[in-house]
Amino acid sequence: MNSLRHQILDVALAVAAFVKPHRLLCPVLCGEGLILVMHRVVPEKSYPRIAANSRIEITLEFLEELINYFVSIEYEIISLDSVYQRLTDEVTGRPFVCFTFDDGYVDIFDNIHPLFMKYQLPYAVYVVSDFPDRKSVLWWYMLEDLVLQHNALSFRYAEQDFSFKTRNATEKEAAYAKIRELILSGPQDQMTEVLDAVFSPYSITAADYNDLQMNWNQVVELSREPLVTIGAHTVHHYNLKQLTADQVRWEIQTSKERLEEKIGRPIEHFAYPYGSRDEVGKREFDLAAESDFKTMVTVREGNIFSEHAAHLSCLPRVEITGRHQNLTLVDVRRCGVVSLLRHGLSRVITE
Repeated sequence: MNSLRHQILDVALAVAAFVKPHRLLCPVLCGEGLILVMHRVVPEKSYPRIAANSRIEITLEFLEELINYFVSIEYEIISLDSVYQRLTDEVTGRPFVCFTFDDGYVDIFDNIHPLFMKYQLPYAVYVVSDFPDRKSVLWWYMLEDLVLQHNALSFRYAEQDFSFKTRNATEKEAAYAKIRELILSGPQDQMTEVLDAVFSPYSITAADYNDLQMNWNQVVELSREPLVTIGAHTVHHYNLKQLTADQVRWEIQTSKERLEEKIGRPIEHFAYPYGSRDEVGKREFDLAAESDFKTMVTVREGNIFSEHAAHLSCLPRVEITGRHQNLTLVDVRRCGVVSLLRHGLSRVITE
C-alpha cells in the first residue's frame, strides 16, 4: 500500500513539475510566507534504515538546494524575530521563509551552521535542554540499531514477556513500530522503566549516543552568532498532553531558564515537542503563553497569514522530511495546497 501511495505521489509530482497547476492557488493560499521545520541534516546512508528515523533526516545537499530554491523565487529568508515583527508591527515585504531546526542534534553545529554562514542567512534551533545536559536518552536511534543488529529480540516488562522476530526488513520495521508504541504508550515521566526493560538485556547504552547531541559549548558558540536564534523545546521532549498542567509549566519554563542561564540571553521563541494535535492543544498553547514567548510553533502544516498575529501561541510550520526531498513538492506546499487538503479546506491554520 505504501509503495502504491509513493508511486501515485511520484506521478502527481511529475505532473506538477511540468504543468504547475498549484501555482494558480498561490496568490490565495501562500499568505505572508512560511516557517519550515527540519530535524537532522546528515550524509545519505547506504545501509538499511528504519523509516521512522530516516524520515527526520535530510541531506546537506538538499538543504542547500532548498535555500537556493527560495532565493530563486525571491523569497526573503528571515529570522523568528522578523516573523514576529511582520505579524505584530504589520511590516510588509516580499514573501518570507524562516528555517527552523528542532531538538539540538550535533548536525546543527557541524553541517547546518557552516552552510547558513556561507550564505550569511538566519536560522533558528529549538533546543531540548536535556540534550546538552546529556540527560536525554535517544531511544529511537538505540531501538533502530537494536532491531537492525539482531534477528530476534526479547525482554520482560510489567510482568509480561515480549518477543519479536527481526530477520528481514519487514519484520524489523514491524518490531520497531510495536516497541516504539510500547515505549510511548505509558506515562511520559515514567519512561525509564520501559527503556531499561527493552535495552538492558543487550550491550547498548544511552551514553553511546551522546555524540549525536550538541554540547553546551556548541550551543553557546551558536548563540553568539547574530544570525542564529536559540529557542526552547522543553526539558525532556515529552508529549505534553500526557502531563499535568503543572508538569507542562515546569517543562516549558525550566527549559527556558536553563538555556538563558547558559547562553546569557533571553529565550523568546518556543516549539512544542512533536507538535501535532495528538500532543498539543489549547491547554498547552495557553500554558506556553504564560512564559511570554514572542512566538510558539507547532507542526500543523500551514502557511503564515496576517491573521496569525492573534495566534502567536500556535503558529503552523511546514515540515521537510527525508521521505520526499523534492523541490516540486516543496513548491506545492509553499503554495498552501497540501495544507488546504489536510485541514478541511481551512486556509489559516491555528488550533
